[in-house]
Amino acid sequence: MLAVAATLPACVLSCTDAWDDHYGDGSGAGTTADAPTLLEHVQADAQLSEFLRVAKHVGYDAVLASPQSLTLWAPVITKAQADSIIAVYESQKQEVDNNGNLRKDKDNYAITQFLQNHIALSGRSCSSLTKDSVRMWNGKYMMMTDKDLNSVPYLEKNIIASNGIMYKLKTKETFFPNVREALELEQGLDSASNFFRMFDIYELDEQSSVMQDIVDGEIVYADSVMVLSNALYRALGYIQREDSAYIYLAAHNDVWKQEYDKYLTWFNYVNDPKMANRDSLIQLNARFAIARGRFFNINVQKNEAKDSIINTYYVKSKDYYGLNVFQKPYEDNGILAGLTPVQCSNGLLYTDVEGRIPDSLTFAYKRYISPLNRYNYKSRLIQNKSVADTYSPQVTVTTRNIVERVVMRENQVIGTDPETNEPIISTVEITKTFPELKDKQYVEIRPASYQSTTNNTSNIYFYLQNTFSGLYYNVYMVMVPEYARENYDVDEILPCPFKVFFSERQERPGTGIVSKEDPESGEFAREVAISVPEGEVHSSNATTFLASGTDVDLICIQKAVPSDAYGPFKFASYNTFTNVDATQRYRIQTTASATQLKNKVYTNALRINRIIYIPFATKEEALAFDLKLSDLSNLKEYKE
Repeated sequence: MLAVAATLPACVLSCTDAWDDHYGDGSGAGTTADAPTLLEHVQADAQLSEFLRVAKHVGYDAVLASPQSLTLWAPVITKAQADSIIAVYESQKQEVDNNGNLRKDKDNYAITQFLQNHIALSGRSCSSLTKDSVRMWNGKYMMMTDKDLNSVPYLEKNIIASNGIMYKLKTKETFFPNVREALELEQGLDSASNFFRMFDIYELDEQSSVMQDIVDGEIVYADSVMVLSNALYRALGYIQREDSAYIYLAAHNDVWKQEYDKYLTWFNYVNDPKMANRDSLIQLNARFAIARGRFFNINVQKNEAKDSIINTYYVKSKDYYGLNVFQKPYEDNGILAGLTPVQCSNGLLYTDVEGRIPDSLTFAYKRYISPLNRYNYKSRLIQNKSVADTYSPQVTVTTRNIVERVVMRENQVIGTDPETNEPIISTVEITKTFPELKDKQYVEIRPASYQSTTNNTSNIYFYLQNTFSGLYYNVYMVMVPEYARENYDVDEILPCPFKVFFSERQERPGTGIVSKEDPESGEFAREVAISVPEGEVHSSNATTFLASGTDVDLICIQKAVPSDAYGPFKFASYNTFTNVDATQRYRIQTTASATQLKNKVYTNALRINRIIYIPFATKEEALAFDLKLSDLSNLKEYKE
């Protein structure tokens, strides 16, 4: 019994009346004060002796004697059935959860799947016209007529009690689990079930709880109704609700372990003082990565999910772009093909023994875009290009809009002089378009003078957000020419040479091996100069990249990272909940000399539209992938 502090009502009778008003069936049928209680009716019937034995064993005899209005469908069961239910009760009383706590009675199957499966929290009589759906104490809905409950016949009906109405059933009702309950009942799904249970929080529902008495100003409940709250279900899908309709593709224990071991290496976080819960976060994200793509709300599927099926993360995302969509789920290699579901009261439960949910369609996006916004770029220049205690901005960073159609003037050959045979050159107007650029903005980075010192070099840092420590990345920059803006300067339409440097956070900040430091992001390891990847045409030599200045350029600055030359990404930044913003950093530095700038050979203005970084499961996949400029307009993007 649970004692809950409550303010003593001015009139106890009014509380009881309010309960009956709330739970009554409106038929006018009810209880009489001098009638036996539900418990006394059961005690008086020899055929219900085994049911009574179960009720007493689990403490529900107090519930049946309580003053609250209930409806009891008391089943005739055998001694073997009673023994089995009691054995379940005793066995589960000894079970311990992940936190070392014993299983509570509210979660015991003997109560939730048997006793509460035969009790409703209201008085329900029947007549020849009755054909109603009735909600049982455990939340299950059953069809009630004047002859049976869910097709189980009455032996007696409308037995009036002082605290409700009783029916005598020929046999017990079958428990029909919902998806969450089926997950616990099916063999081989313990890992998934235990993960969900970690987030269970129960709160007392005073209106639905059964009051036994009031002692010293406190309400004493014969049984308390605890309402389940679970943050994981709120985020992914309400598979525990009887009024929902879900498909859940549960990972079998073998699949769970295989994917969990893999994802542990993907979520290796830096040992930063800000991440006191580092180990717990690694384990949480590894488990969440397994679970997140497997919830499917039946009500939002189109064409009965024959063509495709979308998980619940599809409708939560701001940008869909094909993520969380699974084609032909029941055909060929579809995620549900050949699987036999468990029919549940609120949907279907499938068991995945192969690992059918590809992480590339759920969270390890094959097309992951980082637009350059105020969270993704930071401009810092180290004075005198060497280590210094003070960092001062020596570049200007300006966000500009891209003009989709720009008219520019170019000198073109329009014919040949018949007398001299020399080409005739004329200045003509040419319309330029930028169909590849879905993001219609870019940032322009230019050197700025500082303390009367002329600076010829542009530097900018950018950071890879939400990376994984166990994948291979291709990293690209999209560069735009000067004439992408409305009031362009024809003299600035020049190539821009630049170098790229890479660094990563240290395992233990403050080790003294840091050569360059961004004050906004903490310490990083020594920078490594990036060589131009093999096959990259936007370059002037093996270590210098070159934006053309006349066209939109897609420049691959690194391929198959981690690589043998630069070492692996040691740390992840995915789902750190702002504890650590990023772990990998690139620095872009222009290399045009003062003479080259003066002679209009090069410019030192960087014009960056966006950074693209794409994860791959293997080095071979990354090396084989070739992103083209024409792909940008159809690139499946996901924007954080």
